[in-house]
Amino acid sequence: MLRRVSFVAAGAVIVVIAMVAFVGLFMLPRPGPLEGTTTKLHLETVGAVGAALEWPRSKDPHPDWVGYLPTTTWRVPANSTIQVQIDQEDSATGLRNPFWGKVFGTEGGNMHVAFFDDKGNPQESDMTSIDPTQAAHTFAIPDLGVFVPLLGVNAAAPANSTNVITFSFKTKGPGRYHWQCFVPCGAKTIFGNGGPMQTIGYMGGTLIVV
Repeated sequence: MLRRVSFVAAGAVIVVIAMVAFVGLFMLPRPGPLEGTTTKLHLETVGAVGAALEWPRSKDPHPDWVGYLPTTTWRVPANSTIQVQIDQEDSATGLRNPFWGKVFGTEGGNMHVAFFDDKGNPQESDMTSIDPTQAAHTFAIPDLGVFVPLLGVNAAAPANSTNVITFSFKTKGPGRYHWQCFVPCGAKTIFGNGGPMQTIGYMGGTLIVV
């Protein structure tokens, strides 16, 4: 009889231990948040690639063309946050469609801009849009829903001034995403849409998500 009671007691202890282990290992822990990697993208937009302040292309066949530097092909990880800094050196050209003066697709729905006001004083602010007539260029990836207007450098700003625009956006799955500028900034071309607007390596390119 005593032996049987011992077996029953031992079995009960094993069952209790198994239940505690099950609760502790599988029921109490909660999965952490889904987080991807973060990648930084540092770019420069200029009125003439041959006269850029950071990444000048002195041997470029079109040194007086506008452009993004140092390159227009960017490789970033999938399902990640991309932190972008654009050092914008060009003056305003203006958007034909004022709708694109708004910020879309960024984290928080805005961008941070360090710029110079009409008196040449440095300012900075979070913005959700700009005066479309003051846009120098845009950073747009239509398939990702990302659109950021880039404020032109004020004529009152000191020589060689730069507007610094920062924002973040998230990538989706792997793929190749076309990006481009929507400001017709191809000077001396028909309606401003020729030259650097139609040539890879200046105002358009590819975001390669891997």
